[in-house]
Amino acid sequence: MLLRNALLALVTLVLMIGAACGDDSDDGANGGGTPSGVTPDATGGDPPDVESGVVELTWWGQAMFELLAADGTRILMDPYGEIGYRVPAPTELEVDVATISHEHPDHNNAALAGDADVLRGLGELSVNDINETVGEVRLYTVGSFHDNAQGEERGPNAIFIIETGGMRVAHMGDIGQLELTQEQLDAIGAIDVLLVPTGGTFTVDAAGATGLVAQIGPRIVVPMHYGTDALSFDLAPVSDFTAGKPANELGSSTVGLDVDALPEMGAAEVWVLEPLGG
Repeated sequence: MLLRNALLALVTLVLMIGAACGDDSDDGANGGGTPSGVTPDATGGDPPDVESGVVELTWWGQAMFELLAADGTRILMDPYGEIGYRVPAPTELEVDVATISHEHPDHNNAALAGDADVLRGLGELSVNDINETVGEVRLYTVGSFHDNAQGEERGPNAIFIIETGGMRVAHMGDIGQLELTQEQLDAIGAIDVLLVPTGGTFTVDAAGATGLVAQIGPRIVVPMHYGTDALSFDLAPVSDFTAGKPANELGSSTVGLDVDALPEMGAAEVWVLEPLGG
């Protein structure tokens, strides 16, 4: 009897050691500088599982993003024209809907949407009040300004909010407004992923973007609309924005975002993507 009990205890100890080793192996697989919530090898393909809350985000350059929503809907945001980045063919994108924050040629190349619906953020004098559902994705606008003078210099700018699979993404367009009002913040709401310009000149600069991030308090921040080697005009580099911040250089144009694994709200982790069109 004593021998039998000793053998059972030995087997239990071996199983406990094996489980502990397995846990350590899993933790190591997620290391190496990859931020939480990121699937670095995401490359498109089959739509993610809606219930998993996973979406895929691709940065082409400037303010142009392609988002594969949780239900498989493809959304194109602020498609650029001839500004130095490679301009893809509409058949390469095959999107279901496109959003345009304002009518400047580095943001409004609607031809890239092909036959898809185009949601234009601006009317003749103001921001269009858009509240649309495409598939299981909700898209709506929040009005803002392209400058810090109530639109007197460059007019209005539409912020687009995209809700999909339990995740909320805000594309700030060409915002030049340095401080959001409480009404705007209430309309924007809690944001998981903030796409914000940082390059200055036509938008907020690094300091202005930092202020907007502090106001909105997202989980992660993806900088956009900054100077790169491919861009045909001068904007400040992303390093002006990332200086002094714990930024993650992902080394990829596309990331998978798992809403259940993102940092806590307000963490504002900076994730820098590589331009696919660069």
